[in-house]
Amino acid sequence: MPVGVQLTDLRRDLRAEAGISLNPAQGVQAQQTLDIIIDRQQRELWDAYNWPHLKFVVDKPLQKNLAVYDYPPAMPFDQILHIYVATSMSADWQPLSYGINGYMIRASGPQLGTPQRWANQTSVDTSGATPKTNPVGKILITPTPNSDEMIMRIEGMAPLSPLQADADKCIIDSKAIVLFAAAELLAAQKSEAAPMKLQKAQNHLRRLLQDQGADKRSNYNMGGRFRYGNDPDKRRAIPYIDYIPS
Repeated sequence: MPVGVQLTDLRRDLRAEAGISLNPAQGVQAQQTLDIIIDRQQRELWDAYNWPHLKFVVDKPLQKNLAVYDYPPAMPFDQILHIYVATSMSADWQPLSYGINGYMIRASGPQLGTPQRWANQTSVDTSGATPKTNPVGKILITPTPNSDEMIMRIEGMAPLSPLQADADKCIIDSKAIVLFAAAELLAAQKSEAAPMKLQKAQNHLRRLLQDQGADKRSNYNMGGRFRYGNDPDKRRAIPYIDYIPS
């Protein structure tokens, strides 16, 4: 899988696939456009699938009586696949289900115990004339930890590296990036080669996904029952199980 290819090489390959002159002196004004398309194609591929080679884990200690935690800088909400909790360094990891509804929190205050569920907690600034939602939320867990020995393990995908400078390297298959970018350019030019190039890109992506065993990303559906799809047996999903504090 050709990852780690520099932007300057991706740009050259894109020129070749799209029928653009390889002479850097020609089409200098279009270079920025090519770079933007390449960067966006990588982002779309990164965002669409759970790539096994980008699997990333962050451990975060929990504090007694504290239910809200900042997301790790390298693991924001949209990169998270699973969250687990262990009651101690030697204990087994227990998966947390996603989703906390209002009725799950006691009116008298949070229940203490071993966390079973998590959710994204948003905040709204009402100090001004117009309420403003904070774009960065926090991790809310329930029950609230009753021990300082607990650990939270956040599993997801490694952050996307931007492709902006010539030396920047791709973290998604370079051939897939270039073929999809070329198909887009040819389609914009109304070239008859656009459908063929798109088919080549799709066929390559299909083989790539089969070889890697990557699955399509599926974020939390507010009207659904699962956060990660409908196949808990393959551990891509944590079932939505109603939880009522005792």
